[in-house]
Amino acid sequence: MILAFRQPRGAGAALTIAVRIGLGVAAAAVGSAALAQQNPPPQSSTTTRAAQKAEVKKLEQNGYQPGTDDQHYPQNLQNAEKKAHANAAAGKPAPAP
Repeated sequence: MILAFRQPRGAGAALTIAVRIGLGVAAAAVGSAALAQQNPPPQSSTTTRAAQKAEVKKLEQNGYQPGTDDQHYPQNLQNAEKKAHANAAAGKPAPAP
């Protein structure tokens, strides 16, 4: 069975068509706005795993202990980074652990 819709006529027809078009435009705008708000894909890292391991080892040699439950976490890491940079600038090797 085929359903036939009665076509509006007269002044109300223009309003009905305008409402349908408006609803279609609004639906398209909402859909495109939702897609535009998605997070971009993460940037690929150029740091290799070996380089990351070497950096952690250098920090450990300068006093950082990553496995501990430390209440002074950020400060201890920053101190180890400062020490590592100071040793690198002075041309000194990192102290033995």
